[in-house]
Amino acid sequence: MKNSFKIFNKKINHNSPSLIIAEIGINHLGDVSLCEEMILAALESGADCVKLQTTNATESYHPESESYSVFKGTEFNRDQLYYLTKITEKNNGFLFSTPGDFTSLELLESINIKAYKVSSGLFKNIPLIKEIAKTNKPIIFSTGMAKEIEISRIMQLLSDYDKQKISLLHCTSIYPAPIDTLNLTYINNMKEKYNIIVGYSDHSNGDLACLSAIAMGAKIIEKHFTIDNKINGADNAMSMHHKDFKIMCTKIREVEEMMNGSNLKPHPEELVNRDLRYRKIVAKENILIGDEINLKNVNFMRLASKVKCIDACDWNLVSGKKSKKEIKKFDPITFESI
Repeated sequence: MKNSFKIFNKKINHNSPSLIIAEIGINHLGDVSLCEEMILAALESGADCVKLQTTNATESYHPESESYSVFKGTEFNRDQLYYLTKITEKNNGFLFSTPGDFTSLELLESINIKAYKVSSGLFKNIPLIKEIAKTNKPIIFSTGMAKEIEISRIMQLLSDYDKQKISLLHCTSIYPAPIDTLNLTYINNMKEKYNIIVGYSDHSNGDLACLSAIAMGAKIIEKHFTIDNKINGADNAMSMHHKDFKIMCTKIREVEEMMNGSNLKPHPEELVNRDLRYRKIVAKENILIGDEINLKNVNFMRLASKVKCIDACDWNLVSGKKSKKEIKKFDPITFESI
């Protein structure tokens, strides 16, 4: 499959490093200084980009809902968002966001945000998705809770959208998600069915699921991020601490290195020792002219140096032949000698 996903200044494909997203969400609790601290810690830890949630609580949540009380007061204004975006870019990273409503989308457009995320909770908000699509910017969709028919509906809705600007993230919307609910094999299902770059948004504890997802071909990893699990509010308690996030990022790059290569085998560096490691046909005892070469008078040995000889795999070309020369014990058998 020759597909790719273009976001920021990156082109994510099957041979590129994966895109690592630190999901800050509203863990900043509406505090610009705290959010800046989180952004800098995320980039230092190895994240390629950070993601916020931009929501007008009055427009997005019923005033009696739990979400209203959680999100109310966490909003940033235009100047604050613009400042955070520039701070991120100054430190060689990128900031993007999930707009929770039309007002938030307009706000993000006013600062020319470079990409959008559609969260699992917004996956059925078709009117909002249509408005986001009008921006013609990269869109990453989380698919937590979504049924197959609903994922297909979104892909059909965006059938005319540039496929290099769409990515789907497999996700289990349980907080935290037990390991038996993660269903990581679905990553491959989405890759094969939709032929686009897919990734994984993780809500489980630790880094094992993210590493496993990378090994299965996920090219985008999103993980909730915090600098302090004791911060009271939002997702700080269940988010990955920045020290652990840094370890995870290092492991992800190591897994990618393990997977790097092609369909060719062996690796070029293996060729250096190939001749020395494979067994050769060697005289087990002194062999006289006219003696038959058989399993009684040969061994299959690893030699001390590269010499002209016959591989053990070619024994059928040697077995039963008569020796034309005297062959001393430990001398390799050659085609000239039989």
